[in-house]
Amino acid sequence: MGSQTEQCLNCEAPLPPPIARGGRPRKCCSDAYRWVFGRKRARRWRPLTQRHQRQDGTRKQRRHLRDQAEHLAQTAGKLALDLHAEDLAPPTQQTGWKPGPIAGYTAAALPLLAQARAVLAAAVTADRAAGATWDEAAAVLDVSPDTAARRYRY
Repeated sequence: MGSQTEQCLNCEAPLPPPIARGGRPRKCCSDAYRWVFGRKRARRWRPLTQRHQRQDGTRKQRRHLRDQAEHLAQTAGKLALDLHAEDLAPPTQQTGWKPGPIAGYTAAALPLLAQARAVLAAAVTADRAAGATWDEAAAVLDVSPDTAARRYRY
């Protein structure tokens, strides 16, 4: 009997005597108060759990954003090195003197645009995982919240 609480955790009324068949010691004076106490306990822990889940989601989205940005930087660096090597070559060996596609520079830059869009989508997803609203994301993107949600929601 020493480990049992003598008062109800909700209303501080004295607890009824324990039943003869055993079981757990009572903490509340009635089933209704037991349910109320359970709901209070769940509410107390729910925000903490949700915050941890949001932090885990944010961490995962931030890692994805970093990977996308690194891939974009590598591709842009490769294009810059190719253009620099072309600048160092004699004029007769540069692209303008060779027969081939007229829009070679545009074709070389097009994958960068696709990767930049992927980085932007990953950034919006990371912001949303961190708790930003569609209104906040739309203000940065200079579009309506509905348009931002339609473009970047998975």
